[in-house]
Amino acid sequence: MKDQLGEGEGPADVAELARDPSASKPALALPAHDWSGAIELTPERPRRRDESAGDDTVISGRNGYFPLAITLSAIALGFAAIAAPAAAVIAAAGAGALVIMRERVMALLASAAMVALLVAVPAARSSAGCWSSMVTLAAAGTVSTHCAPALLRLPHWIWSLATVLGAASLCVAFIGPPVPAAVATLSGSVCAGFIGAGLARYLAMADARILAWGEDGVMAVTRDLLLGRITGGMLHDLAQPLNVISMANGNLGYILEHLDIDPESRRQLIERIERISTHTEGAADILALFRGLGRDGAHGGPQNVRSALTRAVAATRSNVRHHVSVQIEGGALDYLVPGRNATLELLGVAALLSAFRAFADDRGRKIKGTVMLHAAVSPAHVVINVHCVSELGQQLPCKPLDNATRWLVEQVARQAGGDFQCVPRSGQPTQLVIRMARDDI
Repeated sequence: MKDQLGEGEGPADVAELARDPSASKPALALPAHDWSGAIELTPERPRRRDESAGDDTVISGRNGYFPLAITLSAIALGFAAIAAPAAAVIAAAGAGALVIMRERVMALLASAAMVALLVAVPAARSSAGCWSSMVTLAAAGTVSTHCAPALLRLPHWIWSLATVLGAASLCVAFIGPPVPAAVATLSGSVCAGFIGAGLARYLAMADARILAWGEDGVMAVTRDLLLGRITGGMLHDLAQPLNVISMANGNLGYILEHLDIDPESRRQLIERIERISTHTEGAADILALFRGLGRDGAHGGPQNVRSALTRAVAATRSNVRHHVSVQIEGGALDYLVPGRNATLELLGVAALLSAFRAFADDRGRKIKGTVMLHAAVSPAHVVINVHCVSELGQQLPCKPLDNATRWLVEQVARQAGGDFQCVPRSGQPTQLVIRMARDDI
């Protein structure tokens, strides 16, 4: 299926898209595109439903080698605790990092490995380090992430105290008698777990701050974020004068019906009243579109891929109106995403803003063309491939957004069990790929 959203659309056209996502225009003649060579990324583990909600203090780990490396290191240190119980203190730091990255499965697997060690090796049952590693890893796999914000926002002196106690416990575990060393191992593991969680969070936030420092500095990013926060109140203030204009326009129409004027003057006045009404309703629909942007259930109609992408197009049309059209196609347009429709809408907005930047050369001259959004369903994900094509049929590279916005969008995608990537195809310009975990599996 294919929808063509043409170029040159004004507010009335955007409002029509907001009211009826199925509204479309006849497709332009574009060269056939071969989607058989679309990017095939390595499948990722779909996020569990309980992982989609969380605090900004708890981050989603990159589903890759880093959490696996931490888990394997914690297991190795736990095994080494048979001969060196103090190794359990370092393993506990890895357990704390797994809590912040929401890698509960990894932590439980590591804990199961320690249980197997305790069962299979009699010497492990007499080691306080092995028991400590098993307990801290099990706690990392079962503790609720809702407690992380309170624990990680304690006063700074608490962190200093935990560092000193952890270092002292580690020293006692190395050189102390057996009973004090066992107690020190347990206390040091608690401190190390707390410190490991804090370091994981600090590294993630430091990464975000570095990424936010783009060409315009952090001021531009902060301005954009604050502008988004105050937009809600501004939209409410704009709705009031629109209501007044609409009511006044209706009253003028009623008065016009009872005026004794010549037909030509009546026709002209009616035409102007209808024009005012059309633009007022269009502005009201645009306000409603932005009020519901990224909010599940804010819009009526089917909650499918087509509706989310169409609203994303309507929200971004003002950014590039006259020389770029948007074509939505693919076999997954009618696929229902009721729980993640708002997420897909936000990712679509980010992808379109990035794609629109491709239609200008280095000198700022506009390039006419089409943004092609192809929706497909893989065994585990809904996949949206975004390509930019000039009016001559040439592939154009999608230019990425600023680092801060891209980082935030990537986190939104990861919370939905997917990703948002700007990746190259072999021998062809860059394309954007949106993946989101399916709700029906």
